[in-house]
Amino acid sequence: MPPILAIELDRGIEDAWSNIASFVPKLVGFLLVVILGYFIAKAIARIADAALERVGFDKAVERGGVKRALESSKYDASDIVGKIIFYALLLFVLQFAFGLFGDNPVSDLISGVIAYLPKVFAAILIVVVTGAIAAAVKTLVEGALGGLEYGRLLANAASVAIVGFGLFAALNQLQIATDIVNG
Repeated sequence: MPPILAIELDRGIEDAWSNIASFVPKLVGFLLVVILGYFIAKAIARIADAALERVGFDKAVERGGVKRALESSKYDASDIVGKIIFYALLLFVLQFAFGLFGDNPVSDLISGVIAYLPKVFAAILIVVVTGAIAAAVKTLVEGALGGLEYGRLLANAASVAIVGFGLFAALNQLQIATDIVNG
């Protein structure tokens, strides 16, 4: 074997072992962060779910008109919030875990998703609050104009208008179809 080829082969094997030696600790760290982060996120989500049930979050949300939307689901409102908390925390765990490998496209993608989460939470809050307001206005209008033949129609129209306004506000918050929403 010529000496140049032997030197390049030795350098190639040395580089391969060096890459493996630097990758394995990162992989072990990644797996540890993901496994520990998963269990911590699961525990925090369960604690949040229990706390929300204890303070009566489910009853408050059901009074806001969301009860009909959740009737066909096997989850109640606090379960859904617990799951949202779990997945949000899991995104942070994955961002940290992939960050152990240095700059990479997966970390950039997860960072973008994490940056978008506050807008999603604000949009959900807008929809829940406008649903509660719409239910209250419908009850008030029906009570005030219930004796008239068009009282129920006006109550429903007011409720639909408020929900529509809330949906447009939520879409605006999410920056979805901004031309249509702003128009």
